[in-house]
Amino acid sequence: MRSLSIRSRVLLLALIPMLVLAAILGSYFTYTRLADSSERLEDRGQLIAGLLASAAEFGVISGNRYQLQILSQQTRRNHEEVRDILFYDDQFNLLYRSDTFPVNFSPESPPQQRDDALWQFLKPIYSSALLLESNPELVSHSLDPVQIGWVGVVLSTRTYSQARQAMLVSSLLLILLGLMVTAVVASRFGLGITRPVRALSQVVERLEAGQLDTRASTTRIAGELGLLARGINRMAARIQQSSRQQEEQVQKATRQLTTTLRHLERQNEELSEARQQAESANRTKDAFLARMSHELRTPLTSVLGFARLLEETRQTPEQQQYCHIINQTSNLLLTIIDDILDFSRLQSNALKLEQIPFPVHDCLQSVIDMQAPMARDKGLLLSLELETGLPEGLKGDPTRLSQILTNLVSNAIKFTERGEVRMHAQGQCQGDECRLRVEVTDTGIGISPEHQQTLFKAFSQADNSISRRYGGSGLGLVIAHHLAHLMGGTLSLTSTPGEGTRVVLEVTLPKATPEEALPLPSSTRRYRHRYQLPRPVRILLAEDNEFNRLLLQRVLSHAGAEVIQAHTGTEAVEAFRQQRPDLVLMDVHMPEMDGIQATREIRRLDTEVPLFAVTANVMQHEHDALRAAGANEIMLKPLNLSRLFEYLHQLFDTPTPLAKTTDSALLDAVDPQALQVELNSQVEAVEDAVEAGDFDRIRAHAHQLMGLAGLYQLPELEAAVAELHQAAVDQDVRGCWQASHHLTRLVTHEQYRPD
Repeated sequence: MRSLSIRSRVLLLALIPMLVLAAILGSYFTYTRLADSSERLEDRGQLIAGLLASAAEFGVISGNRYQLQILSQQTRRNHEEVRDILFYDDQFNLLYRSDTFPVNFSPESPPQQRDDALWQFLKPIYSSALLLESNPELVSHSLDPVQIGWVGVVLSTRTYSQARQAMLVSSLLLILLGLMVTAVVASRFGLGITRPVRALSQVVERLEAGQLDTRASTTRIAGELGLLARGINRMAARIQQSSRQQEEQVQKATRQLTTTLRHLERQNEELSEARQQAESANRTKDAFLARMSHELRTPLTSVLGFARLLEETRQTPEQQQYCHIINQTSNLLLTIIDDILDFSRLQSNALKLEQIPFPVHDCLQSVIDMQAPMARDKGLLLSLELETGLPEGLKGDPTRLSQILTNLVSNAIKFTERGEVRMHAQGQCQGDECRLRVEVTDTGIGISPEHQQTLFKAFSQADNSISRRYGGSGLGLVIAHHLAHLMGGTLSLTSTPGEGTRVVLEVTLPKATPEEALPLPSSTRRYRHRYQLPRPVRILLAEDNEFNRLLLQRVLSHAGAEVIQAHTGTEAVEAFRQQRPDLVLMDVHMPEMDGIQATREIRRLDTEVPLFAVTANVMQHEHDALRAAGANEIMLKPLNLSRLFEYLHQLFDTPTPLAKTTDSALLDAVDPQALQVELNSQVEAVEDAVEAGDFDRIRAHAHQLMGLAGLYQLPELEAAVAELHQAAVDQDVRGCWQASHHLTRLVTHEQYRPD
């Protein structure tokens, strides 16, 4: 459209509405005439079919084919569009038809069918009362009309198609004639518009080319175009005047810009000199901080050393308190010095990361080991959980990774008065890389949403009151955040005031080969810390599953405990009465007397001895029942030995911190072949019980298998056993058979091993 001339646009402006109007009207009239023609043909077919249905009544009843033939011939002779006529009796048997081409009639056919060449009409033939009265032998029990047959009429659409084509041709001719008349009229009237418009467009082109003294002629132009011509002249005069003023302003602005550029050049020179001075000052600052760090560390090391020596001498309680304060403040000062130095190096990009292989488990464990004394002094539970997917070794900077995690754990301990601090680590490995995710959570004071925004800013804490109460430089999280960024990772924090804080470190590191990571031998790794009691203790172990009982007995004995074994709740109560152990480990589901009842009986004998309940059930009502019976702690299967030994060390006053890990020594002690033998034995017992229909035995062995699956972390087996147990509770024989077969396939084909 942009390339069309004004005259062409005027013609289009006149032709397009006319074309649209002609198309609409022509289409409407054509459609109307075609519809009328179609409707007439339809009415004609219905009429012919109706007349034939009335006239053929006697012929159909009597089966007079000659009469039907006469009706067909007369109808086709009077109506040339009739192609075929068919008569059927009441069973839709053909009595007579006038042609032989294929038709599609059936008793279920609609009254009217259409295609491109033929229209088919089907009309039922009814007997009339008058006919029946004149033929008494045909009279039925009812005088209502009875259908005695059908008549089918086939009309040819050839005449209809010819008429339709003629109508279409005539409509198109009328539309073309109208367009031609419109084009002639529009062309004649368009000249009066296009000539002055073309003259005005030429004037605008000259003005656009810079000929600002060009003006349009207004002598032969009237009306709106005359107003447009005078407006163009006024606009040209104003543009010419504005152009002169703009040239003057450009010259003035050019002079001002030249002056400004000279000023900016001088400022750039001054800024460059200031930047060099700032860099020199930073280097001087770094050197000063390094020197001051050395100068402060030297006497501070002496203070810490002599304070430790002083603690080993005989002191009064007041002197012991003074030594403790000296140690606390000295360690705090040493931490602040380290934070300031690290922050300075990070700010000046002077800190470089190493890329060396290191054992991940040892790195994480060392963080917990270093922070364990502070957690123990505050009475906090400090735990480390390592998922099985965590690789043995990674490549990176273990020192800086430990620095990040040490900061997170120490902060969590510092701001937690009671409860626990937990570090959970997992790894998602793909190819030669592993995404390490370490989460540190606490049950401390928490941080409000408005103060969380400032935690990663230098020299800032949640608020001034926390700084006064807990101390610190406010650089710990900032340094950890910078180090995580240098490693290509992220450090995120979520917290709820009064409930606790969670900080998550995510970093992707290359995996190290076992040789590079230098892992410890498996036998050394198994009992690296994984467990020793501070003094000999006597532990009553009540567990009905022999396999579980032997393994727990092995681990506890290795740790230095004397283990008393009980198979049932009744044996546990009797063993407690006779030997009075220091601790009771009570399984909940046992024969003869369950763990809840046994706990009540033991509490009647003694209310002071610690009693830990062990269960695979996570339902709160069972936990409440155990606590009401007198259990001190409830431990879920799979048994967390780290937590168990943490409790033991707290109970028996160990003087040294306990390292924590989720690499269960119990699982390390499992013999896979022995476990498989135990599983096979239990499954065979289940099959015998199912075959005998003994639901009590099924539930008992299901409980045994549930304990094995929960203790040795076999989730798929645990789900199958739960299905079997529920079927036994419901006394569903078929369900027990199905669950038993499923269980047998799992144990037989999977060859289970503990994770």
